[in-house]
Amino acid sequence: MTVSADRRVLISTLLLVLATGFGVVGLEALVPLADLLGLATLLLGFTVVWMIGLKHPEVRTLLIFAFAIRAIFALVHHYGVPLPDSQADAVKFERVAAQWAGQGVGSILTHFTTGAYLYSWIISLLYSITLRSVLMMQGINVLFGTLIVWNVYRLSRLIWGGRSATRAAYIAAVFPTLVLYSAITLREVAVVFPFTLGALYFIRWLKSDHPWEFGKAFVAFALSMAFHTGMIFAVFVLAVAGFRRWLDAFFVPSSRKLVKRGLVVAVIAIGAGIIAMSGWGLGGLGGLRHTEPVSWITTQQVLAARQRAAYLSDLQPRTPLDLVWQTPVRVAYFLFAPFPWMVRSPADLLGLVVVVLNAGLVLLLLRSMLGIWADRRARWSLYILLGVLITFALTVSNYGTSIRHSAKLVPLALGLARVPRVSWNGGKGR
Repeated sequence: MTVSADRRVLISTLLLVLATGFGVVGLEALVPLADLLGLATLLLGFTVVWMIGLKHPEVRTLLIFAFAIRAIFALVHHYGVPLPDSQADAVKFERVAAQWAGQGVGSILTHFTTGAYLYSWIISLLYSITLRSVLMMQGINVLFGTLIVWNVYRLSRLIWGGRSATRAAYIAAVFPTLVLYSAITLREVAVVFPFTLGALYFIRWLKSDHPWEFGKAFVAFALSMAFHTGMIFAVFVLAVAGFRRWLDAFFVPSSRKLVKRGLVVAVIAIGAGIIAMSGWGLGGLGGLRHTEPVSWITTQQVLAARQRAAYLSDLQPRTPLDLVWQTPVRVAYFLFAPFPWMVRSPADLLGLVVVVLNAGLVLLLLRSMLGIWADRRARWSLYILLGVLITFALTVSNYGTSIRHSAKLVPLALGLARVPRVSWNGGKGR
């Protein structure tokens, strides 16, 4: 007698939940309650990953591996050695969440904001209904960091097919910055997960022309923008694509297409209106309305060029023409700093490793460019990638910050790049 796939998923999930329950009971006497909550979050996250793996057996091992490596690093950080970039902002986000949670749910609601502290606000809600647990906060990042790997696989599969998608996802699973920011209490995962999800829905819309997929893409990109204003370019490209296809519909004798694409324009108008009136995700553009764009960019660069890791401190635009020739220089520093001559500490050596990986990813994209350009879906997604890249590059002048921000672009870049198979004898296959 055979058991249906859905029933196997249900049975396996129930067994995993039971095992988790017994494990939690056993651990209760050994670890603090806050840590127990964190461990339970990790187990719950594993349950989610396990369920996805049961539904999609082709990626089961991949996702479990991605989750395991992130969970291990989270535990090492929590119980052993602090991971890089886990102090300063990471500590501040968690402390703010704990402070707000201590004021009660009613007070927390008054602290609602978009931008960096939206992450703290969400965690404060969880803290207020459970208890303060840094490991729980890490466990949530571990889960969504793993789901980013899942999104990379799905993105790449839509463009290149399953084999390249598996290879791209394995790279995402072990990419150092993606692992790091999935294991500590920074908002990177909160920015990148909806960003990659939005890219996935965007590609599906370009393929199906269904307004529902466009609406989901808009919401996902807007959510990513809520955590970081720098992702606004994704919303912009999405809107341009929507208007472009709507105008194209006037040249196609199909009233159905015109109606469907008219709904897309309605989504753009409503969404843009809500963003403009509420200021949703626009906090990072605060001073732009009171000054010239070039002056505003110059101010951001000066503010960012701080401490030992600063670069291009004396290179700021004065005119729009300066932006034209300075942008390639800033993109190069954004992706590839610290350069070897800038290495002065062990932390810089770790940065150099990330730079080498970034260079490899850029080469993969260049190698895939003909295929990307020939595929309308991939081409529009490339516009998003390049737009967000330039947005960050023009406002960052510190390679510690640039390493963190460049990590936000790695998943989409991996989804767009065709990753070749490298055989053991050194040859490359398809």
